[in-house]
Amino acid sequence: MKIRIGVDLDSTLNNLEEVWLERYNQDYNDKLTVNDMIDWDPTKYVKPECGKKIFDYFREPGFFRNLDIKPGAKDVMHFLWKHFEVYIVSSSHPKVVGDKWDWIEEHLPFIPYKNFVPLQEKELFKMNYLIDDGPHNFEKFDGTAILFDMPHNRHVMNRYIRVNHWLQVKHYFQEIINRR
Repeated sequence: MKIRIGVDLDSTLNNLEEVWLERYNQDYNDKLTVNDMIDWDPTKYVKPECGKKIFDYFREPGFFRNLDIKPGAKDVMHFLWKHFEVYIVSSSHPKVVGDKWDWIEEHLPFIPYKNFVPLQEKELFKMNYLIDDGPHNFEKFDGTAILFDMPHNRHVMNRYIRVNHWLQVKHYFQEIINRR
């Protein structure tokens, strides 16, 4: 049986955090950076007049469609695709599933639609590995958790395998191939 790897989309494969904060800073005349966000909850950092409206950007048509891919992600995903069973698992509001699929189709054209799994509770999808920037996604996950480093997850120490960039992901899985 092939090893099944789930890969998060937002802030793991794409640069959601950069575009999201750029839009917020423009709209609210602020200077918030990704490094300022040391907790998962962005409402702790945005101006009070923004509050939970920070999440409204996610429902805008085209928002997810126009994000960039993280450096090295395309090449490493192609490597994983050749050696493992790979799925993109993304927490997705129904209104943005199409934009997310369009993004995948553009940046990772070798990933077929059947390997895109939009769901809120990622642990419900059976995987051996999950690569994600959100430590909350690992709480009920029974496979091997690979935490993609972000300022908002640096307080989580030694609970998961941490990677700082996509080449570390490749190296980790190359070691698995070498041991086979």
